[in-house]
Amino acid sequence: MNEKWIKFGGWLLSLITILVGVSFIWPHIHTSLLGIVLFYLGIRVFNFSTFKEYKEKRMKLIDTFRKW
Repeated sequence: MNEKWIKFGGWLLSLITILVGVSFIWPHIHTSLLGIVLFYLGIRVFNFSTFKEYKEKRMKLIDTFRKW
């Protein structure tokens, strides 16, 4: 159950980060750099929350948050 919530939460966070990043790309060069970084970060969050290669790291992250 936790794995599905992490996946859906990651997708949502990824979508929001990518949309914010894309909105920063257009106006000026310094905000374009911020937009590119946010776009890349959104893709990384999507990969982390979706693919099986990161399953152990996701479980470690869940355990870290449970200790708080």
